[in-house]
Amino acid sequence: MDPPPGAPVVVGPSQILYMDADSVYYLRSQEWLSANVKYQEKLLLRGLRLRYWSEHLPPDMRLVFDALGYPTSRVLLTPVGHTEEWWYYKLLGPPLRFRDGILLNPDRFEGYLAQR
Repeated sequence: MDPPPGAPVVVGPSQILYMDADSVYYLRSQEWLSANVKYQEKLLLRGLRLRYWSEHLPPDMRLVFDALGYPTSRVLLTPVGHTEEWWYYKLLGPPLRFRDGILLNPDRFEGYLAQR
């Protein structure tokens, strides 16, 4: 069961996460920052960012993510007035390009699907 909107969500032994539509805030105790849990913290924060990112994708990006999974690399660009992302699924292959969340080359996406 999900907590009510705006309620703090306990994530780790000494960390509380606050989320809203635009940001993620977290508190950590000194114990959580100790060297004994530094790798756990990195994995937890990476998992949180990935989960938050994947739950807030535009429809075209969601379609590609569900079909092909997380890209091997991403490039984020900000041309004037737009947000552009390039998702790479092959080492030297051409990227799938998104501008403002819209897939610009659906034929390349269909090519990747045919190769699977």
